[in-house]
Amino acid sequence: MTIDIFDPTSSPERSSIEFVPRPKNLEKLRVGLVDNSKYNSKALLLRIADRLNSRYGIEIGHTVTKTSPGHPVSEIAIAALKEKVNFTVAGIGD
Repeated sequence: MTIDIFDPTSSPERSSIEFVPRPKNLEKLRVGLVDNSKYNSKALLLRIADRLNSRYGIEIGHTVTKTSPGHPVSEIAIAALKEKVNFTVAGIGD
């Protein structure tokens, strides 16, 4: 019988994240909303979208609701966001 032992003194693997460039100007852009399906996530996202609209004229271009907070956004939904919006806000709730 083989027993695997975890060494808690090992260093975590480092990885880098490459962020997309931020828009230079927010006027009249389209926002995508990703609702993670947590309680109040949709309400929070809609309030953020409303403020973005009143300050910058930003419109909601596409909305995605995840199956559950633990599930990733589907490839189809990501493709739709890329096609329809300039940037995306992913919401939390609780």
